[in-house]
Amino acid sequence: LLTAISVERCVSVLWPFWCRCHRPKLLSAVMCSLLWALACVLAGLVYFVCDLGHSEHCWMVLGTLCFLNFCFFTPFMVLSNVILFIKLRRSSWQHHPARLYTVIFLTVFFFLLFGIPLSVQIFLNFFVYINFVFEICLLLASVNSSINPVIYVLVGSYGKSRFRGSVKVALQRVFEDR
Repeated sequence: LLTAISVERCVSVLWPFWCRCHRPKLLSAVMCSLLWALACVLAGLVYFVCDLGHSEHCWMVLGTLCFLNFCFFTPFMVLSNVILFIKLRRSSWQHHPARLYTVIFLTVFFFLLFGIPLSVQIFLNFFVYINFVFEICLLLASVNSSINPVIYVLVGSYGKSRFRGSVKVALQRVFEDR
C-alpha cells in the first residue's frame, strides 16, 4: 500500500491535469483492494506452508515474498518518492500540501529504516541463520508497523505551541487537501 500511495502521489504531481480529468475515479479503491487481496493470499500462503508443517517449501515462499518486497515494491516506492522530492524542490509553485508530503516522506523513510532489514535478513537466512539478528529485525519490523499513527499525529499537530485537540483533529489536518 505504501508503494501504491507513493506512486499515486508522484503521478498526481507529475501529471496533475491528467489525474483530475482522466484518471478513473475508482482506481485507488481497486488498487488498494487488489493489494489487500495479494497481501491476504501471501499471508495465507506463508501460514499454510510455513506454520502447518510443510516446511520443505517454506523458504521458497519466504524467498518469493522477499523478492517481491525488496526487488519490486521497494524500488518503485523509493523511485517515485525521489522523483516527487526532486519535482517539488524544482517547482516554482509553492502551494503544495506540505503536511501530506512530510507524512509520505517520513513513512517511506521509516519503512526503509525499519521494514527492509527483515526482508534482507530473511534473504540472508538462505545462507546463514543468526537468531539474534533475526529477532532484532523482527523488532524493527514491529516498530515499523506501529510508527505510522505516531507520524500522522505528530505531523498533524506540528507547528502548534502545544498539542490541542484530539487525535482525530490531528489526522484531519494531515490528510486535508487544500
